[in-house]
Amino acid sequence: MRKSASGFTLVELLVVIAIIGILVGLLLPAVQAAREAARRMQCSNNLKQLGLAVHNHHDSFKRFPAASHDPTFRGSVWTPTDGRAYDRIGYLSCLLPYIEQTALYNQITPFAIAGGRPWETGNRTVSGVIIPSPYTQNVPGFRCPSDSIIYSPSDIRPANYVCNKGDIYMNFGDWEWRGPFSNGERGVCTMGGTLKDGTSNTIMLSEMAIGRDTGVVGQSPIRSGTAINTGFPVGGAFTPSLCLARRGPNGFLTLQSQNSYGDGGWGRGRRWGDSMSAFTTFFTILPPNAPTCANNNAESNAQPTPSSYHSGGVNTAMCDGSVRFISDSIDTGNLSASMPANPANSRTYSGQSLWGVWGAMGTMNAGETRVDVE
Repeated sequence: MRKSASGFTLVELLVVIAIIGILVGLLLPAVQAAREAARRMQCSNNLKQLGLAVHNHHDSFKRFPAASHDPTFRGSVWTPTDGRAYDRIGYLSCLLPYIEQTALYNQITPFAIAGGRPWETGNRTVSGVIIPSPYTQNVPGFRCPSDSIIYSPSDIRPANYVCNKGDIYMNFGDWEWRGPFSNGERGVCTMGGTLKDGTSNTIMLSEMAIGRDTGVVGQSPIRSGTAINTGFPVGGAFTPSLCLARRGPNGFLTLQSQNSYGDGGWGRGRRWGDSMSAFTTFFTILPPNAPTCANNNAESNAQPTPSSYHSGGVNTAMCDGSVRFISDSIDTGNLSASMPANPANSRTYSGQSLWGVWGAMGTMNAGETRVDVE
């Protein structure tokens, strides 16, 4: 009797390989979606913790931290003639003691007193004592896991989470005060005082995709770059549609843009300790994931827009501590309208926001006591 050899024929092997390929093709998107869902949940939790930190700061100081010029650092590290940049210490520095980063917080004042500023990576030496820069330290709670930005060991560390300055664009040191975070010399937000539109109606924090270099001069991703030379009149009327028009094909900004990074660059979110608008703040004018624009560099009358690598929108923390996901399609009113002229005098700009539901969520005392989000 002849024995028949057992095994796969070539056709059977090809069929098995094809079936495995089909299964992988079907399962891979589901696995990727599950991973992104987990990352989005972690991002939401990071915002939840930062929102709780803001509340704990309010319990301690009876106010929110300021976006810039925070009164705490004005008293400890600054006098009018010493040239120290206390005004550039951002809101995240104020929150460090409330997210189990007290040791890092305790480095900030000695570094500032020694002349160190929030954009410097080098150590300072006072009477033979080396004082390291706190801003080269990575804080995991400041990073969204969906943003896989890579940075150099010599860089200042980045942050994805930014504070709400309201619905009128400004430089970091101007007198805007439509949102709960502002120039601390202009005023500070309090739960029972300035925050009158309701804690559940007013955005506290959101997220921003960190600026990255594409390797192509003048080419920046819409989510993380900054369109410059947009024709904004400094101190004049501003029409948001000028910025929206910089949205180009394939996810890139058109015309001139800025995407540099590192401690000397202007990449968005690249400096967690710096209060300049490009790094730690946002405005509720253009919808999430729309372009960010400025004049001739990423700070000059910058209008940072929240952005993320989550599909369809961004996470936001409200002033009551809750976290919501805000869609890219949220109502923003008529973006072809013009903001009042002379925005540096924003103390004269009052009343309800020009920018629909999104703008209303950014204001703290404009009389918008009910905000419906689809």
